[in-house]
Amino acid sequence: MQTGLEVAVGGVQLRAMHRAVGLAAGVRPQVTPDGVAYLARPGRRGLPLVGVHGFGGDKETWLLMAALVPRARGITLVDLPGHGRSADVAERDASIRHHAEAVLRVLDHAGIDRAVLCGNSMGGGVALRLAASWPARVAGLVLVASVGRDVHEGGALAWIDGENPMIPREADIDRFMALVLERPPPVGRAVIRHVITERARRADALHRLFRGFILAPGPDGVPTDLGAIKQRALVIHGEQDRIIDKAVAEDLASALPDAELVVMRGVGHAPQLEAPRHTARIIERFARQLDAA
Repeated sequence: MQTGLEVAVGGVQLRAMHRAVGLAAGVRPQVTPDGVAYLARPGRRGLPLVGVHGFGGDKETWLLMAALVPRARGITLVDLPGHGRSADVAERDASIRHHAEAVLRVLDHAGIDRAVLCGNSMGGGVALRLAASWPARVAGLVLVASVGRDVHEGGALAWIDGENPMIPREADIDRFMALVLERPPPVGRAVIRHVITERARRADALHRLFRGFILAPGPDGVPTDLGAIKQRALVIHGEQDRIIDKAVAEDLASALPDAELVVMRGVGHAPQLEAPRHTARIIERFARQLDAA
């Protein structure tokens, strides 16, 4: 009973926080004709940032950080198909390529020619696919706790039929929190518990989306020929990430022709949530370098 009350209170607090932080970030809700939801604010100068969330997440995972990026820079935060407020998709349409195409439709709808793509976890794979297949639309890459080029043949394959650590059960909420987050975000325990409980309740849909993501390699998946990606890249990884090993970030930084690696101590799998101010400062510095170039 007490847990249920905490989850309900967390939902109320989360909605209030989204309104307040969205107002601070200056973003407004939008949706493409085919149902891809996003938040956006226009920019007055510099390259816009586009945030692409990870598996099972939503655009709001970037909100705290977006509020700390200077208001002159444009921001667009995307709900990938089947996530957040975007329309649902069949398993066959949950591949990295289909997600990348959805981001392209958002860019077109928002009138963005080129952007700095910021991808967290699976969203990093989406950003890499965009850079490889539609390079003219990508001015630079920010890969935050990103999946690597071996994701379609690595250990995550075992999660399809076995226990998937990215899809919690309601009985294991605390364990999931400890697994994903090294440093609790500045939002309160009730909010975090509400978000993870809602994720647990979507388990069937998330298993379907995960299969669509992980079982579509090659041109439909995360690119493996990273040497062909010429855009500058910033690779950010939490030292205490227990979902994706730091070695994946090191491989990305070494395989991409022009990449910088930043490892954040005391941070887990979601730097933009756990350390939003530090993450915003690192990304804004990188974006200014691209502006100057």
